[in-house]
Amino acid sequence: MRKLSKYIVFSLFCFSSYVGVGQNIEIFNIYLDNGMVEVHYNLVDERLDRTYSINLYTSKDNFIQPMENVHGDVGIDIAVGNNKVVYWNALEEFGSDFTGDISLELKGNYYVPFINVDGISEGKVFKRGVEHDFTWTGGRGDNVLLFELYKDGNLIIAYDERANVGNTKLSFPRKVKPGEGYRLKISDANNRDEVVFTEEFTIERKIPVFLQITGGALVGAGLVVLYYTTRDLQDIPEPPTPSR
Repeated sequence: MRKLSKYIVFSLFCFSSYVGVGQNIEIFNIYLDNGMVEVHYNLVDERLDRTYSINLYTSKDNFIQPMENVHGDVGIDIAVGNNKVVYWNALEEFGSDFTGDISLELKGNYYVPFINVDGISEGKVFKRGVEHDFTWTGGRGDNVLLFELYKDGNLIIAYDERANVGNTKLSFPRKVKPGEGYRLKISDANNRDEVVFTEEFTIERKIPVFLQITGGALVGAGLVVLYYTTRDLQDIPEPPTPSR
């Protein structure tokens, strides 16, 4: 047990919620530094094709709600393997005025997507300013779905809630920067364990930059031609008076 600050003391241990033989979470190192906790673990399973949903819980609420200020090998679709790390900003989660002892639990379950999103493969391209159709299968009729656009782990746009009817329309406004690495997070508003991420995709401008530049250049060229044509007409001398 090591002090994180003069106010918070952490006793750390692992809890595995897996059912069966050969599945386990093995914590092998824990580091505490200036309000940040690092939990290093191995995710052991005899079947390497499985993925898991991993969450960090604390004794502050009797291990009910997962921590939010986390990143690293935590969340959904975590592959089996060694040398995983969960980073948790404890002081940001609880505030600098929190006092008391805290215990941690690292819990996991088999990850099974609650819906399956159709038609988004890695590298797919979507245009800004255009409504795109998104379809999916699965889930329950009472699911209230949240659609959020992410890039590099950062929330870009949160859309209005949608009913689970298997399809919806979404558009990406001009404020979204063109680029790769975007993906949609789809979750149930009433169940934080039901979450899926799509494959990463690319967002592009509705009109490519080179076409915008070319269009402007053509307009400019037209003005130049018109100017010189008019000037040349003004400079044409009067025809000579015919001789008698």
